[in-house]
Amino acid sequence: MKIITLGNCCKRSKKNHENAVIAAKNCGVDEPVNVSDLNEMLRYGIRMTPALVIDGTVVAAGRTLSVGQIEKLIRERIGSS
Repeated sequence: MKIITLGNCCKRSKKNHENAVIAAKNCGVDEPVNVSDLNEMLRYGIRMTPALVIDGTVVAAGRTLSVGQIEKLIRERIGSS
């Protein structure tokens, strides 16, 4: 499973990444990678940060997710594979 957080220029994006790191650890998956390069973020088609990508799919954009929300998204992906 590959988790990417997009954005690192504001408090919300930094918090989203921190929450994703905790959620990934709690779910036993690899730590998320943060992408802050604008060109790379645009490849995902997002218009607002923070954003969360799991296995190449944008699962959230424009809002900071809680640890619990991210864990739920991760577990849904684990269950469907």
